[in-house]
Amino acid sequence: MSAALPSRDVVGAHPDRGRLFAAAVSLAGLAVLAVLIPRIDTAAIEADPAVFWLCAGLAVAGELLPIRAPRAGQVEEIGISTTFGIAILLAFGTAAAAAVFAFASLVGDVVNQKSPWKTIFNVAQYVLSVAAAGAVYTMLGGPREMSAAVLGPLTLAAVAFLVVNDGLTGTAIALSQGVSVRAYLLDDLLFQAATAAALCALAPVVIVLAETDVWLVPLMVVPVAAVYLGATASLHNTELVHRLEQALEQEKELGRMKDDFAAVVSHELRTPLTSIQGYIKTMLQLGPRLASKEERAFLEAADRQSERLRRLIEQLLAVSRLESEVEPLSLSPVSLSEVARHVVEELQASGHGQAFDLRFDSSLRIVETDEGKVHQIVSNLVENALKYSPPDTKITVRGASTGDGLLVSVENEGHGIPEEAQERIFDRFYQVDSSTTRSVGGTGLGLYICRRLADAIGGRLWLERSGPDGTVFRLWIPDGPPADAPDDAGPQAVEAGVSR
Repeated sequence: MSAALPSRDVVGAHPDRGRLFAAAVSLAGLAVLAVLIPRIDTAAIEADPAVFWLCAGLAVAGELLPIRAPRAGQVEEIGISTTFGIAILLAFGTAAAAAVFAFASLVGDVVNQKSPWKTIFNVAQYVLSVAAAGAVYTMLGGPREMSAAVLGPLTLAAVAFLVVNDGLTGTAIALSQGVSVRAYLLDDLLFQAATAAALCALAPVVIVLAETDVWLVPLMVVPVAAVYLGATASLHNTELVHRLEQALEQEKELGRMKDDFAAVVSHELRTPLTSIQGYIKTMLQLGPRLASKEERAFLEAADRQSERLRRLIEQLLAVSRLESEVEPLSLSPVSLSEVARHVVEELQASGHGQAFDLRFDSSLRIVETDEGKVHQIVSNLVENALKYSPPDTKITVRGASTGDGLLVSVENEGHGIPEEAQERIFDRFYQVDSSTTRSVGGTGLGLYICRRLADAIGGRLWLERSGPDGTVFRLWIPDGPPADAPDDAGPQAVEAGVSR
């Protein structure tokens, strides 16, 4: 039986309590091991060394190659070392079994690269488990010769092994996770009891085979190997099914988002077109009756809506280029402070009284990158800051050197992005509010495009934080182009601002 399941690491909501318990178990187990080792019955081992070393080797192999089986959404790890360790207990005594269990657990954990404190805990709880089983077996007068008289003592010894083994591990995990120890142990009791019964029941079979001919013992490996291969295949199939279910769920979600996107794009295209058409029709109908001031206002409104339409179309074209992997780089020396200043000049008029605060280090160096793509990313972040922050608040754009690149931060004082949406805002088509009645327009492509553009220049874009006091996006730009950038840079990308 496994000492510590991989899906049940002793780390959780309250790791200190679990670690204190594990430390106590470790000290107790090592102390018991120190007492038992001098009491190993060397005479019995010397009388039948082939059986001892064969069982010891198979116990180590059982720890190195545990059977992993899917159960209740987790992976249960079953070490068949229990069978051969209990066989040693029956034939050579508790001390020898404790030493073999400790060595097998140590080798298995070291090879599997488990942490030192977990390795020590596993060794200790194995020692305590087999010591309890050996004490029960001895008190009940369990014989070393295999006969029907073994069954009663062996059954209760197996119960003692189960209670200590599963109890110590389960208690440590439950304490570290801050859950009820009793509930945790009872939840897993039937499976662990059935496993312990099967593994311990095979131990006397091993001894009987060894008494007949020691080379019959390896025959035990054949059914175990069959179970191992079957469990491994089952686990692999379970993982494949799980991945398929995830892929289907993602495909379903993507389909839903595409439907929402189609509805939103239709709305976003129709709104400016309707406005432009309305202004033009009004001008045609009223003609000379319009005052020059009203005529200019109508033309300016139509121009704003046509600009909105142009930006939307360019956004859709940008997605098409990115999806087809034909977004070339146009490399040149770029001043990040100049790019930010131009962006603010372009977008300041579309705000609602927000103030801009540009903070760039005076020593900020020039980088070689694609200015159009950097402009597009920064423009989108600033436009988002304008759209999602209240009037008369401050938008801060910072620039600083960091390692082998530059770091740009765009901060607003808006209400923030809901926590449940923060992991998805860079997904294609995703919008926090996808309804056509939302107060802020957008297609759900802006941040997706920006992240893809950041990847194209070898940089990185992420959400630093978001809450009631505002939102901060950060963009890291390397000093030079990515290693796989082509030598012959293509045409520069269209400097279109895109919105979330």
